[in-house]
Amino acid sequence: MNWVEIFNRLWRIIDQAGATNFSGPRFLDAVREVNFNVPPYGVFIETRRASGRSTSRSDYFYDILMDLDESSRCRVLNLILEAVEHAEPQAVAEIRGLLGGSAHAPAAAVPPEIWNSGRLNGFLADIDAAIGARNYDRAVTLSYTCLEGFYGAFFRAKAPGQQPSHEILVMSRWIRDWIRASIADYPDEVLNLINHTSHAVDRARNRFSEAHFAGEAGRWLAVYVRDIVNTQIRLLLHFL
Repeated sequence: MNWVEIFNRLWRIIDQAGATNFSGPRFLDAVREVNFNVPPYGVFIETRRASGRSTSRSDYFYDILMDLDESSRCRVLNLILEAVEHAEPQAVAEIRGLLGGSAHAPAAAVPPEIWNSGRLNGFLADIDAAIGARNYDRAVTLSYTCLEGFYGAFFRAKAPGQQPSHEILVMSRWIRDWIRASIADYPDEVLNLINHTSHAVDRARNRFSEAHFAGEAGRWLAVYVRDIVNTQIRLLLHFL
């Protein structure tokens, strides 16, 4: 993740006057929700001053965040974003999108009526928007729909006149077998990942339906599902 960009975007929100403003004590309180080792504000400032380090808010806010491990850093940022989201929903959504990462499809010369990278990027944009809005259930469902739609397009391209199954697990086995028959030297370990990925996406969608995840667990699962779907389709696009 590009932490410089993420911080700069965050700073534009929390440096404003009003409800979104984070003073030094308020910021340290947020960090202390995740890391109890942060000293009181006065002690912290005097320690930085004694060591010759900047006591500018932007400088020490950044330093504190970068001193945390990435998981803790994300937790602190989410606490802050939740506190300011009511006032800056669009800016917060953009930062959440950056925290979720970004995913892009490769260019591919595929007939548009079958599938193309633009269509994949459209799905990815919707999935990223759902992750940014913390709607992780929708993000996983969209990932499943994207994979299901691509599998159907792949089947129709390679078996014209036949109707594909509506089950992604059945279609993934058919696609794996088609590639195996077409390119005998392709590694079985890679081809088997087609099925493993499909099982993972199918299971993740079902688990979200059974028990709605929230917080960091839900976000990271949604991001992971998005990424493996993107990777799967990036691979298969080359065989169309």
